[in-house]
Amino acid sequence: MNFIIILLITALLQIFLPWWVIAVVPFLIHIWRPTAAFNAFWISFLAVGALWLGYGYYLHVVSNGGISDRIAQIFFLPNGVLLLFISALIGGLMAGSAGLSGFLVRHIFNQEQRN
Repeated sequence: MNFIIILLITALLQIFLPWWVIAVVPFLIHIWRPTAAFNAFWISFLAVGALWLGYGYYLHVVSNGGISDRIAQIFFLPNGVLLLFISALIGGLMAGSAGLSGFLVRHIFNQEQRN
């Protein structure tokens, strides 16, 4: 369920807010709905990675690869598809770290309340 929530809220907020909202959403979701630490990272990673890969692929297809291939040339990459996978990996790592951080922050505050 967290996967779908992160995917939908992030997709909606990226229309209006800067790109770094991909870190805020998983952080808040995993404070609100905690899972295990392993799951917090991978759910966030996969949700944002799939979102960025899907939207990047959509833009790649609509422009016949023109946009992604030109940006890939700037970074000395062989093609735009590789750029899509690299950007999905970077976005996924950032979201995964944020989701894990949200889980750990909740865990810290729960330990303080028990003591």
